[in-house]
Amino acid sequence: QRRKMLSRIASRATAVARRPQRRWGSMDVKKNSHVEEWNGKREITEKSFEFDSSTIPWLLGTCLLFPGFVFIWTSDELNKKPEFKGRTL
Repeated sequence: QRRKMLSRIASRATAVARRPQRRWGSMDVKKNSHVEEWNGKREITEKSFEFDSSTIPWLLGTCLLFPGFVFIWTSDELNKKPEFKGRTL
């Protein structure tokens, strides 16, 4: 009697151990339509971007002028505070 019970427990344990594990790809996930739309726009933008003379001012403004303005503005704000006055950034 006891042997039968032990063999049943052992066979169940091996059956559970043999089950295939679920992988991330097999999960039923509902796609977010906003993320999918953004991803599609990003892929299209990468393919359709053209570098010419009209994009140079835009790139200079976003890559140099705007960060420079933010740096000057924040350093001016820090120099107005007495605990930061005179320190270099």
